[in-house]
Amino acid sequence: MLKGKLKFIVAIAVIALTVSYLVYGGVRDTMVYYLTVEELMAQVPAVYDTKVRVSGTVVPGTIIKDTNSALKFQITDGTQNIDVTYEGIIPDIFADDVEAVVEGVYAKNDVFEADILLAKCPTKYESTDSLYENKEASN
Repeated sequence: MLKGKLKFIVAIAVIALTVSYLVYGGVRDTMVYYLTVEELMAQVPAVYDTKVRVSGTVVPGTIIKDTNSALKFQITDGTQNIDVTYEGIIPDIFADDVEAVVEGVYAKNDVFEADILLAKCPTKYESTDSLYENKEASN
């Protein structure tokens, strides 16, 4: 009877460890980790042709929509800029000064070739009426 209990406990332990490992592996692969532009540039040339996520603010005036549905722009972390190219669906809120996360590879020609483009929603919304009232009050 003791031998049967021991086998049962060992089997439960093996199953628990296996499930824990599978959960950990799944969570690890989906964690949202990204580099800043400065962190990416600090890892050049080791990061060339490696899939990474980079976060930064879209530099005003750099957004260029190509006729072939390609999008070119720059992102910055306030210290350095990188050129980004992207082909795909452009988020509705993507614009100048919006925080963006791009996922793709940093090519040897120093252009980040993004497969995924995410635009973060602003944390504070103001209606256009309140912006107009603020302008009137300052005049």
